[in-house]
Amino acid sequence: MQTAAGDDRVNDMVVDVVPPLRVSEASLAQAAKLLLPSNLAILPVFLIIGVALRNQVSQPRLAYWCLIGVITELLAVLATWSYRRERLGGGTGLKSLPLVRLSTFVVGAAWGSSLFVPDPNNTSLVLLFAVFAYGASAFAMLLTIPRTDLYVAFEVPLFLTGALALAFTRDSRLFTVGLLALGYLLFATSIHRIANRGALEAIELQWQSEQLMSTLAEEHQLLLKANNAFAELNSRLAHQATHDPLTGLFNRRGAIDALDKALTAAGDSSSVGLLYLDLDRFKHINDSLGHRGGDQFIAVIADRLARSIDPGATAGRIGGDEFIAVLPNCDIGASLAIASRITSVLGQPIHAEGREVPSSVSIGVAVGPIHGVDASELLRYANAALHRAKGAGRNRVELFDGSVKTELNRRINSEQALRRALDDGDIVPFFQPEIDATSGQVVGAELLARWLRRDGVVVPAAEFLEVAAHAGLLERMTEHVMQQARPLIRRLSTLGLPDGFRFRVNLPPRATERSWRENPLDTLVGGIEPTLLTVDVTESAVVDDLAAAAANLASLRVRGVRVCLDDFARGVSSLSLLRRLPLDEVRIDRTSIDTITAHPHDRAIVRSIISLVREIGLTATADGVETGAQADVLIALGCIRHQGHLYSRALPASEFESFLNVSMAERITQGRVLTTSAADDHRLWPPHDVQ
Repeated sequence: MQTAAGDDRVNDMVVDVVPPLRVSEASLAQAAKLLLPSNLAILPVFLIIGVALRNQVSQPRLAYWCLIGVITELLAVLATWSYRRERLGGGTGLKSLPLVRLSTFVVGAAWGSSLFVPDPNNTSLVLLFAVFAYGASAFAMLLTIPRTDLYVAFEVPLFLTGALALAFTRDSRLFTVGLLALGYLLFATSIHRIANRGALEAIELQWQSEQLMSTLAEEHQLLLKANNAFAELNSRLAHQATHDPLTGLFNRRGAIDALDKALTAAGDSSSVGLLYLDLDRFKHINDSLGHRGGDQFIAVIADRLARSIDPGATAGRIGGDEFIAVLPNCDIGASLAIASRITSVLGQPIHAEGREVPSSVSIGVAVGPIHGVDASELLRYANAALHRAKGAGRNRVELFDGSVKTELNRRINSEQALRRALDDGDIVPFFQPEIDATSGQVVGAELLARWLRRDGVVVPAAEFLEVAAHAGLLERMTEHVMQQARPLIRRLSTLGLPDGFRFRVNLPPRATERSWRENPLDTLVGGIEPTLLTVDVTESAVVDDLAAAAANLASLRVRGVRVCLDDFARGVSSLSLLRRLPLDEVRIDRTSIDTITAHPHDRAIVRSIISLVREIGLTATADGVETGAQADVLIALGCIRHQGHLYSRALPASEFESFLNVSMAERITQGRVLTTSAADDHRLWPPHDVQ
């Protein structure tokens, strides 16, 4: 845009009329450059002529002529001094123009007066002086080409004075010379006008060229500034593209580039250590401090990490609470030593939001080219060592080795097998019944994903669900299972289900903020009557964007879907979710059920949960009921909706349908028995003696 505007300005400059003041100044400068020194030469010339012709000219006339030359010289000196002083002072010289004109006029008159010096009767001498005068006229015509006013100021007094002198001689020949001189004046004037027009056009072209060059120079400066601005912007964008805005460290892209460069520079002759760091239990820290406090915590960790590594090493933040450190020229021993130092430094408590917060970090170490020759391979191995460190108790350093590689390969193979199972349809829906413990009737069923291999073996859920969580496949798995279960749910609904029966659907615990804003539940439960569904959500699934999650759940609840807060009492902020989410029921976490009969404290905790839930108008349900003793305690405490292996394991669709049919048949049979008994009792009443 600036360049286009600059082009418009250049075009405007070319067609603009040159300011008259500018033309006058430039033409005066050109004329004065030659004319003023020539005017100063009049006295020396007069003296030379006077000395040369002193014997042929009357001495009094010669003296007067030289006196005129002195006066003219003084005036010329004054005009020259005035003009140059003004120019040296930064002026245009136009203020001195009247004095320059006057000086030029006097010089012209002085040259014309030279024809009065010889004796009028001496025709030859008069002609000689005429040659001097009219020669000066021709010379002056050349010097005053840029200025017509100076030309007129010089030529008019010269020719008038000369013509007057020739007229006084009363010599017809000299009179003819005077007429010829006047004719020459007219011819010289026409030549001067032509030359003057060319000079003025040259001045205009020069001015336009100067303006164009000035404009181009300005545009060049603008382009330089624009280029500098673009370069600075590009530098800033490049920095933003490779650096984390919160910590100032390299981001994932910048850190991996630094690792690539370090590996390339090292080649086979040197080692590059890679530390993969993950903060221990950062989610709990973030929950307790809030996002602002969590950011402060991360910033302090990043600063400590940057200060803990050696000069020449590179630190980067590649995830929310994940960092790496690239250590050039570090073998296994040096890398482990630096990792231990970082563990110690980052293990110091951190002050955030006015509180002292404990801190610890787990680190996985890999060294190239021993463990890997490229960045992706080395990152994968260091991450595998990190998982070993976290699994071994956290706050420790683990070096990648053969056992870690075996574990990593096993996990990679498991992920690939799980993806193939999803693609091949081997992940199928199972249903685990939910029972009313007081009547033994089926009141619902939880929809679960199970891996049914082609050989008929059911893979334990704990094995592949953990793999799915690490691989980010939980949401896809849930959608896949729901798609397979929809036909059965619709068919069972058409055939008839017990009153209040609902299918329980678990929302993947790793739901992201993006997925909440895309409203994943509409897609998940689409095609099923809303009154047949209960959606289970966990604290981890809603904490990232509680407002959007609450809005989504409220929309479903209005349409008839029940909302249950699952795994209650496992998270650190579940109590606050009871008032912030639109809920119908709360499902007590199985870890609390496992010890309900073993520890009085755990029984008291469950009693408090059930009382709190019932007090605020919600329903309490229990998951993981494995023994009759657990069921009895829960019934006594007021929780009667149970699910667990005490009642039934998770069943494939066909077995669940049979289980449900048997349960409904038993219920109908029990109803008939109760009806028959009531009828018999009615026949026995009133007693015969009354009749």
